[in-house]
Amino acid sequence: MRPLRVLRVVVAFWALGLLTACGDGGVHISASTPPAAPGAPTSSAAPWPGYHADQARTGSVSGAVADQARQLWKTDLGAAVYGQPVVIDDTVIVGTEENEVVALDRSTGKRLWSFRLGRPLTDVAQRAGCGNIDPLGITSTLAIDVQRREVFAVGEVVGDDGSVHHRLVGLDVGSGRELLHENVDPPLPSGEKTINLLQRVGLALGNGRVYIGYGGNFGDCGTYHGWLVGASETQPGDLVSFQVARDGEGGAIWLSGGAPAIGADGSVYVTTGNANPFPRNLDRFELTESVVKLSPKLDVLASFKDPTASADEDLATGNPVLLPDGLVFAVGKTDAGHLLRASDLSHVATIAGVCGSDPDGGPAYDAATDRLFVPCRDGGIQVIDVAKRKLGNRLPGANGAPIIVGGTVWAATYPGGGLTAYSARSGQRTQHLTTDQLPTFATPSYAGGMLFLGTRTGVVAFG
Repeated sequence: MRPLRVLRVVVAFWALGLLTACGDGGVHISASTPPAAPGAPTSSAAPWPGYHADQARTGSVSGAVADQARQLWKTDLGAAVYGQPVVIDDTVIVGTEENEVVALDRSTGKRLWSFRLGRPLTDVAQRAGCGNIDPLGITSTLAIDVQRREVFAVGEVVGDDGSVHHRLVGLDVGSGRELLHENVDPPLPSGEKTINLLQRVGLALGNGRVYIGYGGNFGDCGTYHGWLVGASETQPGDLVSFQVARDGEGGAIWLSGGAPAIGADGSVYVTTGNANPFPRNLDRFELTESVVKLSPKLDVLASFKDPTASADEDLATGNPVLLPDGLVFAVGKTDAGHLLRASDLSHVATIAGVCGSDPDGGPAYDAATDRLFVPCRDGGIQVIDVAKRKLGNRLPGANGAPIIVGGTVWAATYPGGGLTAYSARSGQRTQHLTTDQLPTFATPSYAGGMLFLGTRTGVVAFG
């Protein structure tokens, strides 16, 4: 489908704040914006365009949050926001499980516009055979092409005939106008169904493409493979793909909601999960339990297979992180963190005992201390000293994927709620903020002195 154009008469109505839309696909624009909430920063902010802010997925930015931060606003969207909010200029954009992309005023939380991709999948466990997100719409973190001023989202959409597809849209960040629209299901082998694929991986942009990862629903029901699909930002139908475990099944690319890393040369880095059914011994299927380096068109350039992984020991529980000195870091359920050479994924070092429970979500990296901060599902943020190749302390009180803002580590606690700050240098806890209940793998984003976090019902901001 060609990118859609908005007629002049529509633009005129939009300028008056009168444009509305109904049905399964369309944009709704609010008529007015209230003044900023007291104490809310109002200056334009550096963008947070995708999962963990940068292509290396370090999750680390300059800036600061108030020493005694407080809630600035909370916006109820009527649905869960699983992905990390993305930010451009004075606009925060999120996707909901009701398949809405919603833009909010950064200072006030006022809804600016929204776009509905289509009907989300409901009764998921009954229809798919398993799954624990219901309704199931947009689960992944969106991605913004800052130069094109276009935000991309993928949702699970049910057609009028009951068929299930994964739909990619590109929207103008200022108006919500649709610029791109296509289905981005992988080229499945005969007998496999799109309903058995969960698009949880955060979207990644690079090489003029949107990279879209797939794993299985919670419970690994049905026959499926892990996939990465690359869709052109400008040419609908121009799709490339990478399949895991071509000699078997499984090998999910799910990353606990993290996103593929993109190297300076355009190479794409992902981690993969275990084969299905769970291998009794070491997992020997093709490119399962691996870090994989791919070309822009998703040809395999190099790979590293976890030498100890078996059964349900996903290496795909967190995304790879690109580090200085040509290194890449990956960690999975074996609790072993691997430092590899990014050029060929050859082994450099292994740090054992990470977390002591599943490390789930994207690690963050602080260049000032040369430390990694790894989220642990059963609680705590595990510190790793990269230079010394050894474990540091485990920071208590949070389990979500952390980010680092000006030397302060921020991490959420799911499902119960909470947002905790630590000094990246000392590990001391410096703040704790109360939140509503949070979705699994919740992680904040930052822009202009403010933190943004998706909740079970919408978005909350602190500063």
